[in-house]
Order: sequence, then C-alpha cells, then structure tokens
Amino acid sequence: MSWNREARYVVGADLGGTNIRAAVLDREGKMLGHGKRPSLALEGATRTVAQIKQAVDEAISEAGVSRAEIGGLGIGVPGHIDPTGKKVLWAPNFYEDGFPYRNISLGDPIAEATALPVLMGNDANVAAMGEFRFGAGRGTRTMVMFTLGTGVGGGLILDGKLWTGFTGGAGELGHIIIAAGDRGGAAAYGSLESMAQIAAICERASRKLCQGRPSVLAERCAYDWHRITPKDIADAANEGDAVAREVLEETGYYIGLGVTSVVMLLNPEKIVIGGGVSGAGELLFEPIRRTAWANSSSTLIKDCPIIAAELGDDAGIYGGAGLVFDALESAV
Repeated sequence: MSWNREARYVVGADLGGTNIRAAVLDREGKMLGHGKRPSLALEGATRTVAQIKQAVDEAISEAGVSRAEIGGLGIGVPGHIDPTGKKVLWAPNFYEDGFPYRNISLGDPIAEATALPVLMGNDANVAAMGEFRFGAGRGTRTMVMFTLGTGVGGGLILDGKLWTGFTGGAGELGHIIIAAGDRGGAAAYGSLESMAQIAAICERASRKLCQGRPSVLAERCAYDWHRITPKDIADAANEGDAVAREVLEETGYYIGLGVTSVVMLLNPEKIVIGGGVSGAGELLFEPIRRTAWANSSSTLIKDCPIIAAELGDDAGIYGGAGLVFDALESAV
C-alpha cells in the first residue's frame, strides 16, 4: 500500500493493554475525530486488529473526512517493534495462543483491515515523536524524552528523526544502570527503572512510614502501605509533608542521574519528561535538574533545558500521526 503525499489527514493511535485510542489529525496537529475500543490484549491478534479497525473507523466517521483523504495510520505499541514498523518482536502485555507476542506480523493485517498504510513504533518512542512534532519539543532537532510510570521508557529524536537503533529497540532509557540496587520487574539491578518506577517510589514511601515517621500519607492510605500511590505522594509533598518531599527528592536524584548519562552521551537540545509520575511537578523536577547540573559537563547541560511534557496521555496519538507525516514527507 503506497503513501499518498498529498493527503491532508492521518490517523494516530495508541494501543494499550486496556484500550485502543485513535484520532484523525491534520498537518497542524488538530484532532478532528476520536475513536476508542477495548484492545482485548489477551484474546489474540485477530481480535485486537478488529478492535483497532473499529476505533479507526469511529475516528474517521466523527472527523467527517473520506478515507481517500487520509495518508496512513501510525500506532504506538507497548513493546519492541522491528525497524520496518510492521512486526511486533515482543510485547509482554499482548497474548497470542496463551503466550506474549513474539514475532507477530501485526502491521499488514491492520493495513488490510483499515485500508490504510500502517507504521508501528514502541509506545514511548512514539510519545517522544508526538512531543517533538506537536508538544514540548517543537523547534528542536535533537530531543530526548523520559516517560515515568509503571516502568521507565523513553525516546530519542536525533537530527530531526526518531532513532530506534539497529533492531528497533533503542530508547530504553529505564535500563540505564545508575547505581547498585534491587531488581525491579523486568529491569536490571541498579537500573533507572528499578529505582524510579511507580512500584519503587511507593515502596520508598512505605519503608519510611514503617520506620514510624509521621506523615499524612499514613492516613491517606488507611495505614495500608500497599495502597500508596504517586498522586498521594505528590499531593502530600505539595502540602509540605516531609516524608513525601523526601521521596520525591530521592526519586528526582535517580532520574537526574539517568538524565546525566543521556546529556553526556547525546548532547541533546532538550530533555522532556512525561508520564504519570511527572505530574508531581517542580518538587520532582528541581532535584532532577540539580542532579543533572551537578554531574554533567557545564558546557553540555547549560543549553539543555529539562522540561515537562505537554501532551499528556495523547502523546502516543500525536506521535503515531508524526510517524505517518514523516513517511509522507520522505515518500518519493
């Protein structure tokens, strides 16, 4: 299926373990129509492709444009996508025949179902593309994005292009080794993800409470430490709670070390930080910046602002659109 360089619109989509969300966008990034369906991640690729089709059809219908005016469909997928943007090499949250996706050719079935050219990318990579083209990274040529949530992901924009590496797996910033530490989920010992993912942040808070330190967090979680959330911590910190502020200070330090590695390796124009954890605001960003400044070369960090992402949960949709616009712009 060939690219239509003259197309006025594209569809961007964010495929998650719970839902598939899609939107029609124009070249300025304006969303014209939306669609949403359960992704049925555990029910096999055929069911998931059917859900993607329905979400895309709904978005196109709501936008009131013809399919002939749409240049393609770009999708962010939580997994390792091959460099062609057609095959899912590994996606732990999606299952086929009872096993996580491995080497699943998903792009062509989606293209056949939607009658649109399709490109896929890792969800964090695609979010970075969204921020680069339409959000906090506008106007840059070299940008790095960290996404902070259940895990820690990222994306690299180098010389104006999304960089995904030799096999499509670049940008796994959560796996930068920053310290000796505990293994966290799929993360390696001492990795940024093991120290700054949601589970690690909440565990640090619970440990401090178990030491008997006074904090409003104890009442907010009804003295059940397992119920603490990052929002609880952020809210308490903004109210001046000492334990919550300490947790954010420590978390910012670890993230700042990861930022330092990226600054020294890539010398980017801008660092963008998004994901749910970033909602803690300046009480998190201040120690990130302080740590990066303390550990980076001054000539590299002084011209590299560390800022919050702008697009929130829609970054993947914008980034999916960005994948297609890049393809349209480079089509011959």
